[in-house]
This record gives sequence, structure tokens and C-alpha cells, in this order.
Amino acid sequence: MTISFGTVTVPRLRPTKVAYDFPAGGLDPFDVEEPRTQHLYDAGGWSRAWVAGRSWPAPPPGRIHDVIPLPYKSVSLLEKLAVVVNGVVLREWPETGHASATRRLPGRLRPAGLWRDRCGSAYVLIRQSGGARTGFDTYEDAIATAVRPCPHPATWLVGRVLAYRSAFAYR
Repeated sequence: MTISFGTVTVPRLRPTKVAYDFPAGGLDPFDVEEPRTQHLYDAGGWSRAWVAGRSWPAPPPGRIHDVIPLPYKSVSLLEKLAVVVNGVVLREWPETGHASATRRLPGRLRPAGLWRDRCGSAYVLIRQSGGARTGFDTYEDAIATAVRPCPHPATWLVGRVLAYRSAFAYR
């Protein structure tokens, strides 16, 4: 089965291994068929995605604390902006305009290389299969990296970090 976007037709993406079924019944983090911008959590594994709302952030139903063991996890709230498969941008979504909270978190411990915060918003490139995560100052830099030729097939999510909570902040 395939999916088409404009002139691009690719095999339907394999389902993402979702670590946290939150919000219950939400979208696959790498879903490219939903036309609206989405939010999701990354906590060393994916949550499900939900459609971004007008408030920041649009809270999904339920409590994230009931699903992700927060004292032991660092959690990023991401705004999904693009999915790239084998160097082809399958879909892009517009930024919602919600301000990034990263500016208001000075002094929090942040994993090295997770993101830079010079511009008030930060962008990450994360591989669907896990393991690879890189931070960027601009969306353009993240996309340029995602579309580079890769020796192995890769599916990437480009996201904007809206908020981040270090596991150390819970202690």
C-alpha cells in the first residue's frame, strides 16, 4: 500500500513503536495523513500525537504523569513540523506560533547536544527507529540534515521543542 503527496508516492510508513499510549487513541507520531500540526511527547520513547490547539500546549485528555514515569524520565514536548523518509520530505506542517518554553527554563540540566536555545525556539531531528537525535538552531538546518543521502533507509521527524523537563528537576 502506498500514500501520495503531490508528486511523491511512497510505501505507507510502518507503525511507530509507541512507548507511551498517551493520549489513548492518539495518532502515530510519524502519521503524515493528518493535515493539522500536532504535538507529542518524547521521553526516551514516543507518546502518541494529538492535534495542536489554540491554547499552549493544547492538553490531550488524561494525565501524562499517569503514563510516563516522570521521576525517572526527561520529557520533551514537541511540535511535529516534518516527516522525512529516505531523503524525501513527505509532509511539512506549519509552526503554531506558540512560544517555546525553553527560554524560561534557565539552569535546568539539559543533555548535551539535545538542542541549542539561542533563538528562543529549538529544533530536533529524531529517527523513527530510535537512537539518533540531533539539535539545531533553525528548522532549515534540521531539514537540510534530514534530506542528506544516508547509506541506510531512515525515517526522521523534525520537531520544535516547546518544553523540556529534566529528570533532575523532579528531585
